[in-house]
Amino acid sequence: MTGKRQAGNTQRRWAAMLRGVNVGGRHRVPMAELRELAAGLGHADVATHLNSGNLLLTSDRGEDELARELEAALADRFGFDVDVVVRSGQELAEAVAANPFPEGDPKQVQVVFLSGRVVPGAAARVAELATAAERFQLAPRHAYIDFAGGLARSRLAAALDRALGVPATSRNVRTVAALAEKAGS
Repeated sequence: MTGKRQAGNTQRRWAAMLRGVNVGGRHRVPMAELRELAAGLGHADVATHLNSGNLLLTSDRGEDELARELEAALADRFGFDVDVVVRSGQELAEAVAANPFPEGDPKQVQVVFLSGRVVPGAAARVAELATAAERFQLAPRHAYIDFAGGLARSRLAAALDRALGVPATSRNVRTVAALAEKAGS
């Protein structure tokens, strides 16, 4: 059902992950205003998780339509562009279950959700930037990266969009698991 309204006006629970908001004092999006914005667009059961741009909602829209609608509304409301990646609770739960680095520090193991599909050559670009301690695995719509040395010092983290070839947003596996649960996986 990706990209289109779902047949029969079926409601579905989604997690919308905003990229780069409320980090380092830039692109401030208060969570109360984000909930208000989503409810104003006609979505139900609107909630947020943490202060880092994790929105949960129920909608009859498909994931691509929902992402574009939220991006446009965020730009209108806050005056800056925000990439939004939308996934179902089931997709989030599957991503957590398939984590290839379960022994890694859950704060450093990230699931990187892509706004499109992994592009050819992405693995080689990621490998060039990754340190010896950083492990990664690519899937068609997301990637797993174990930033064992810490995200703040990682060259890969700083250049992830360029390396993957598409806009992306990452969440640690604990946050993804919490979103999956809240999205009703």
